[in-house]
Amino acid sequence: MTRLAIIDIAGGHQPMTSPDGSLTVVFNGEIYNYRELHRNLAAKGHVFRTDSDTEVLLHLYEDLGTDFVDPMRGMFALAIYDRRDVSLHLARDRFGKKPLYYSQTPRGLVFASELKALKPLAKAAGDTWTIDDQAIYDYLSLAVVPQPRTIYRKVSSVPAASVLTFKDRKTSVRRYWRPEFSPKLDVSYAEAQRLSRESIAEAVGLRLRSDVPLGVFLSGGVDSSVVAYEAAKLTGSDLQTFTISTPGALDEAPVAARTAAALGIRNTVLPLQINALDGLQEVIGHYDQPYADSSAIPSLQISRLARQHVTVVLNGDGGDEVFGGYRRYVAAYNASRFDQLPRSVSSHLSSALGRFNSSRRGPLGFVSRFARGLSLDAPERYLAWTLDMMRESDKRKCWRGAPSTPTEVLISSRSRSELSALDQQMATDIELNLLSDLLVKMDIASMAHSLEARSPFLDHRVAELAWRLPDRHKIKRGTPKSVLRDAYRGRLSDEVIRGAKRGFEIPLRSWLENDLRSILLETVGSRTALVRSYLDGEIIDDLVEQRSMTERNWAYIVYALLVLELWLQRERSGSQPVHGCASAPRASTR
Repeated sequence: MTRLAIIDIAGGHQPMTSPDGSLTVVFNGEIYNYRELHRNLAAKGHVFRTDSDTEVLLHLYEDLGTDFVDPMRGMFALAIYDRRDVSLHLARDRFGKKPLYYSQTPRGLVFASELKALKPLAKAAGDTWTIDDQAIYDYLSLAVVPQPRTIYRKVSSVPAASVLTFKDRKTSVRRYWRPEFSPKLDVSYAEAQRLSRESIAEAVGLRLRSDVPLGVFLSGGVDSSVVAYEAAKLTGSDLQTFTISTPGALDEAPVAARTAAALGIRNTVLPLQINALDGLQEVIGHYDQPYADSSAIPSLQISRLARQHVTVVLNGDGGDEVFGGYRRYVAAYNASRFDQLPRSVSSHLSSALGRFNSSRRGPLGFVSRFARGLSLDAPERYLAWTLDMMRESDKRKCWRGAPSTPTEVLISSRSRSELSALDQQMATDIELNLLSDLLVKMDIASMAHSLEARSPFLDHRVAELAWRLPDRHKIKRGTPKSVLRDAYRGRLSDEVIRGAKRGFEIPLRSWLENDLRSILLETVGSRTALVRSYLDGEIIDDLVEQRSMTERNWAYIVYALLVLELWLQRERSGSQPVHGCASAPRASTR
């Protein structure tokens, strides 16, 4: 256990054991409402030795058993060993912000926060790991390995919002929470705005609790600006904010600086200089599985820069998934009108509009993907409207690995047909994209530099309120995240409220054509490339030379192949970092 030490620096050492020795806990994360839980438990007669949130877990378990997770608000991966009945309980927070992996071996159960830590434990217990072809099959569509599966057979993530119990050499998993979108609240638009502000303000206040220096990541967007606004109300001019400056027209630093000035808070600009090859190698070193979200590269650099100033940062992560901020949510909201058209008409529209091959971020790119999705079944539509990588029809032509189940089947299993089209899209994003991509990206990037990242929008009470708002409040006049924007209209500047979503724009296509071209040809382009045991070599050559799938997200597909090849090489060499890339040990956010 490597502790970062955020709350009760002197008293929160781990592993922590109850006074009678019957319970032991190891805990990574933060329980933001630990003070309130401490008071309630003390009122029941529980005696505390420390002021840490770790000790609260022991007393909660004594009081509630495996239901101890229910009253907690926070991010956590934890293990409680109960000597009284010789049982082990592993638990993860509701959204799965904190990772936790496990494997059942010939000698028992092993678990860890990282695969690189779990592997030697499994080996010592007499187990060997092999690559799961199904994980690679899904990766080609999602750019990540979807949880609870991992890249290795017999190794899984503890599911989000679940408690896993290991007793008498048997494993059982209980899910204690799931996103709920109904019943819808019967509230006016003005009331929805007020309720949203109140819930966000409380969530931000809870996440300002820290015994170490704390700040806020402030971009030019709505979500982080809302967090900074609410934090500034509570802390005043002492609040530190950090903004990334990037070359080019998409630089958000000027907008963020004006926001900070208007709020009367300090703003530090962190200049981001990225070397494509070094950044790629760093991702391969830190991310223990194939992970092809290219924004992991700047996320690692941002975390490194911010850690020079603070130990904890608040961010705007989750605002889109909670309040409906992606353009694909506008598409889903309007798709029901097109679904009533005859299939022949929607197919004609798809053919006519889907041929535009322009920037994915541009209006034509969005229209093209929207149109192409209209004629597809729901799971394929989800893929087209998100990353737009390989679909089953593509993989059937080029797959050379073991027989695998279509990724669309996985998507169908996560979809909830009883929901509206908008809520279906959001629910699937939460179960797939948020869990296995976005939260993995920020957790590993921040922990690699011993920085704790807190996300007020992913407070489950904020999310439960937002999800139950009527669809018309989330998408109003074709504007995504309408209720959140209007809730802070007049409190934040119009350039923030009306600004387009940017995100970290990595010039991935340019990189693949220039900075990463040599390594792409030397690895994926080689006749001996390991990835060619999974995909047809001619198809790979066509992709590398831009003769195939150019109407799709070509850059992401090729980048995913490059990441996969480098990961396979690293795996074959005994999990040593590729090209000298070093991986720092993970620190818990305790």
